[in-house]
Amino acid sequence: MENAYGVTNCFSVEKEYKRTKGDKEDMSRKYKYLSLILGLILLVLFVRSFIQSNAGPKASIVSGRVVLTEEASGLAGASLLMVDGTSSHIETDAEGYFETTAFSNTVIIPRKTGYRFVPEQQVVGEEQELEFVAYPLAELDFAKWGTQFSFDSHLDWVEAIAFSADDQFIASGSNDRTIRIWRTDNGQLVRTLAGHTSGIKVIAFSPQGHYLASGGKDGKIKIWDWQTGLEIKTLQGHSDIITDLAWSPDGTKLASSGWDRRVRVWDFATGNELKSFINETWVRAVAWSSDGTFLLSGGDDLSIKVWQVDLGELSAEFETRDNIMSLSAAPKGALVAMVLKNGVLEVLNLETGERIVPEGYQGEAAAISWSFDGRYLAAGTARLIQVWDMNEPKLVQSIDTENSILALDWGSESYLLAAGSYRGIIDLWSAESGKNLLSISGHTRAVKALAWSPQRNCLASGGEDGAIRVWDLDARKERFQLASGHGRPIEDLAWSPDGNYLASCGHDLLVRVWNVAEGEYLGAFTERIKKPFLHEKGFEFAVGMKNVSHEDIVLSLSWAPDGKKLASASWDKTVAVWDVPTGTQLVGIQNPEGWITTVAWSPHSDQVAFGGYDQAVHVYSGVTGKEIKKLKGHTNWVRSLAWSPEGKHLASSGYDRKILIWDLETDQIVRTLAGVGDLVTVVEWSPCGRYLAGGSHSGTIHIWDISTGEILYTYPGWMLGLQSLAWSPKGDQLAITMYNSIVILGKLE
Repeated sequence: MENAYGVTNCFSVEKEYKRTKGDKEDMSRKYKYLSLILGLILLVLFVRSFIQSNAGPKASIVSGRVVLTEEASGLAGASLLMVDGTSSHIETDAEGYFETTAFSNTVIIPRKTGYRFVPEQQVVGEEQELEFVAYPLAELDFAKWGTQFSFDSHLDWVEAIAFSADDQFIASGSNDRTIRIWRTDNGQLVRTLAGHTSGIKVIAFSPQGHYLASGGKDGKIKIWDWQTGLEIKTLQGHSDIITDLAWSPDGTKLASSGWDRRVRVWDFATGNELKSFINETWVRAVAWSSDGTFLLSGGDDLSIKVWQVDLGELSAEFETRDNIMSLSAAPKGALVAMVLKNGVLEVLNLETGERIVPEGYQGEAAAISWSFDGRYLAAGTARLIQVWDMNEPKLVQSIDTENSILALDWGSESYLLAAGSYRGIIDLWSAESGKNLLSISGHTRAVKALAWSPQRNCLASGGEDGAIRVWDLDARKERFQLASGHGRPIEDLAWSPDGNYLASCGHDLLVRVWNVAEGEYLGAFTERIKKPFLHEKGFEFAVGMKNVSHEDIVLSLSWAPDGKKLASASWDKTVAVWDVPTGTQLVGIQNPEGWITTVAWSPHSDQVAFGGYDQAVHVYSGVTGKEIKKLKGHTNWVRSLAWSPEGKHLASSGYDRKILIWDLETDQIVRTLAGVGDLVTVVEWSPCGRYLAGGSHSGTIHIWDISTGEILYTYPGWMLGLQSLAWSPKGDQLAITMYNSIVILGKLE
């Protein structure tokens, strides 16, 4: 614009410029805002579609039927557990049909007492019509139940051993004060003879085989009718330890020797002493001549004395180079074998006076014995049995026993050798082949834990001796021992659901795991922190901390259904949940109200139940470690817990001598089992769910019908302190403990 002088108005031009520039900036801002809004809309749409595409499984209708095997009818009242993070259940109708809403990947598990199902579970997927076949489990006839077989052993070393006249039985005498009779074909214990007040030093069957004589550290000689277990008579005369016994060949007389320096000859029929020969020192051994005319004795007086029994006179004497520790006369001929204190083995010919040192003899023999025909001589040393053919004479067999031999005897009419050793072990050997035919061994202290493998017919046991043994129940013998490493008493054992892993716990405060299928020791969960650590609130033990072991005795173990997690309960008031593959602790549960004695994992969920000093049964999540419920009903400590196979009920026993059955859906006590009258230390549900077995401190076993509360079977135990029992996977047998013995109960044929 120009003014009157023809000059353009610069102010107007500048104003126009600013207005135009402002319009452009407004347009630019509007464009940016629109772009931002559009971007946000696109982002929201993208996120929404992503969420929708990655949303969890959609619920859908699932239906199906539970049918009875070989029948067209359905099974009414079967419960189907829905495992989808939160466990719920439905029941089949009168025709066995069911219908429900479930998410994909939900696991459906059929359950009903007295039945097994095929398949055991199904996963909800594209196929929404499911079918389960129910197989009824036969009810047990407890009227026919009894002891099928057992695993037994002496509690201490075996210092005396002898074959019966027909070789069908072996008798063993131990420092545990008992005499035990075993079958030679399978090693089963037939009878236990108890009566001596101290360890058994020597035993001997009568030649006709009807009677058994025993002598002990108490100086007493007892005569037994071993087939009935009755003590016939006691011969008293010795005032110190009995060192040897020998029957005359005709079985009418019994000779004995002792630390009282006496050799005595007894009339078996009357029990009267016929003769007594005095020695200047201890007499360690006696032996009859093959015709029964003479009696030989030897000891610390450096000689073998030959007594003519009828006359009561010393007939002959043979000097020795050292004290005689053991003496054995051949059943035929004039040979006598002896072991001297210096370890030398000599064979003396009483007719010629000739002495023979068997070739190849090694070590110091603790026991010697002649074969029934007098041809072979056997000597037992530390870890070695040597056999000589004395007709040659030459060494014909050398057996590495891996045990120190304390007692040795030949078969009465066979070339079998029975040996007794430390730790209560008895071995049966073939002298001809050198092969071990039978080994009788077991726990030497109380058995505190039993676990029956769910997948194979074997049983694991552990106890106060710190040993873990695995028994073959088909062969009825020990399969192997696990080098437990505990070194202290074992409190519990538990097989994983697949039967591949075995966990143990005990007084060393650790949980240990083996891959039994591969024979591999996986190790102990965590290392010990031996001292408390200091923090701002004072001293504190490493209880409940991840990757740290328990700080007190671990009393109980239980596997999760998936076999990947393991729960352990301890006297330190904690329950730990372990991840088995890594050996690390996933969850630590502390119970400030008291010690925990038992833990049990639900068979179909992540719920873990435990109980102890505070008299309550606690149910926690094994995943979060949070309490789900607390069941109150006991008036004293809770001692044992067991889930029913279908997971709907929980049995608990306590020091109040009660067994309570809980309904886990209503949290109510549905039954109290009576008729016990004693502390029930352990309860176990049968696999079929019909029965509950309980073992009491008195050793008595009861089996109840859960539906009625009736006691169906009672096994009258005779040994205090029963702490464990285990059902077989089929539910047709029950393993129990009787101190150091394991007894298998079941139907008798």
